[in-house]
Amino acid sequence: MTSRRQLLLVSALWVGAPAVLHAQPRTPKIGFLLAVPTTKSVLAPHVIQRLTELGYRDREGATLVHRSADGDPQRFPQLARELVDARCDLIFAIGPEHAARALQATGSSIPVVFFANDYDPLRAEVVRSLARPGKNITGVYVPEPEMVVKRFQLIREALPAARRVLVFSDPFSTDQISTAREAARAAGFEIRVLEFTKPPYDLVGGLAGAANIDALMVMTSPALFAQLATLRAPLAKRRLPSIGTGGYVDRGILFGFGTINQQLLRRAAEMGVAILKGANPASIPVEQPREFEFAINASVAREIGIKIPEAFLARATRIVE
Repeated sequence: MTSRRQLLLVSALWVGAPAVLHAQPRTPKIGFLLAVPTTKSVLAPHVIQRLTELGYRDREGATLVHRSADGDPQRFPQLARELVDARCDLIFAIGPEHAARALQATGSSIPVVFFANDYDPLRAEVVRSLARPGKNITGVYVPEPEMVVKRFQLIREALPAARRVLVFSDPFSTDQISTAREAARAAGFEIRVLEFTKPPYDLVGGLAGAANIDALMVMTSPALFAQLATLRAPLAKRRLPSIGTGGYVDRGILFGFGTINQQLLRRAAEMGVAILKGANPASIPVEQPREFEFAINASVAREIGIKIPEAFLARATRIVE
């Protein structure tokens, strides 16, 4: 026979069960505001991979909410509002300035971690200082204009007879253009800037319409990266050397100089996890790269008929065969 004391104990456990369940920690909701879809992004997957390693796998340790502008900067304000309305606990603004500024314009206090690889967050007033960003935002800053200077120097060294360089740009890389013009003059180049404004970009058509050029430089942009593969065949046909950021060599560009973004993106993920665990983004310093890569695509060199000097190859930190 069940005693009155046993019944009271069972009843107490039953009544207390909902409270125990309610006390379980809520799965955090993590937003991603991107220029291109995650499946086409060279940046976002590294953040997601590191989040997964740290226990924030989508639909298990966290809920990931993705929003992409599909290459159209004008869509960012609406997408930022959607992420805020979704009550995200943290938002990653990866790539263009438009993403971080759109999130700030919402007036939301949701913490934001940016990956600024085509704008200066201090000059854009996204942060108050790099040491103490203030507000609800911090992140990683890649000083891309400085990389542009080095790329022109590399072209001059690799192609001493080159005189005219075609530059591909878009709304996500406008901050790099003024530096490109100055760096080109300093290295003794004439440049022609072709800015693509309406996605999808006709990169092949832009290249076909450019006569009397000795090299192509592609500015750092998520939208330009997404379509780089279309250029490989026409570049080979014209035997035209090309240069861009480090990751571009994997999409058929000859030379690449830039930061090792995988490491920096993983660091951005770690900053986000620290915030989810209670850290204040306003007091987390903006981080900058300490390592750089000089990559060469050897198979592209063979395709365009260029023999790269051994001394030049010896300086490369990565060679793609």
